[in-house]
Amino acid sequence: MVKPDDIIEFKRDGVQEGVYRKLRLGKYPLQAKLDLHRRTLKEARDEVIKFLQQCMRMDIRTVIIVHGRGERSNPPALMKSYLANWLTQIKDVQCVHSAQRFHGGSGAVYVMLRKSQEKKLENRERHQKRMS
Repeated sequence: MVKPDDIIEFKRDGVQEGVYRKLRLGKYPLQAKLDLHRRTLKEARDEVIKFLQQCMRMDIRTVIIVHGRGERSNPPALMKSYLANWLTQIKDVQCVHSAQRFHGGSGAVYVMLRKSQEKKLENRERHQKRMS
């Protein structure tokens, strides 16, 4: 269990430090947002999974999930604790970090999703053009 003010941090192997730092600092444009206020844990879990699957289909990579700090929940930060756990179990999630204060601070998390195969190919082609 995490506390209302705890910072959530998670990074898969292979994620570059610079990419993770940029996410942590809120420097990526947020392409989608999910707000979990007033949801039960079950509703929240279903919505998170649906939301992330939809983002993957739409090639959205950087999102924010607002979970609230959970100061009034019993036990405190229940939703936040569960969300932190769920995100580590979803293979498309590359890294996660609590948001900067201007995006909701410890009541929200930035999530970076895996790049789709098409985007990987696009990048590879772009870089090869630069090399030749």
